[in-house]
Amino acid sequence: MKKIGALLVLLVFISGCAGQIFSAKNKVAPRPFGMTGPGKNAHPDYLAGWNDGCDTGLSTMVPGYYKSFYKFKQDAYMINNARYYKAWKDSYTYCRQYAFRFVWDSIDQNRETKNICVLCPND
Repeated sequence: MKKIGALLVLLVFISGCAGQIFSAKNKVAPRPFGMTGPGKNAHPDYLAGWNDGCDTGLSTMVPGYYKSFYKFKQDAYMINNARYYKAWKDSYTYCRQYAFRFVWDSIDQNRETKNICVLCPND
């Protein structure tokens, strides 16, 4: 039992080495499988807007575990940049909806009773 406890403490410390423990930059931050983004050769302003908007989108409409890592993020100095703001809005919507569907759909499919169903079609 002591070995498991020591291992868990070690994992927490190792995961925090890249930055804050609960940060979007952490290697163990949850990210829905298969979620895509812009290409690496996209304009830097677009990439910045995409990353900020997606981090914000991942902080909404999801369980608390996601909210521990993601929060509202928007660069006030870039808000008047049309490319940044368009990417922010697009990625906010995309990441929010993708995470919502990814997280809650799996919960709905595993539910034994369909009385409380977030994404169930009209039966």
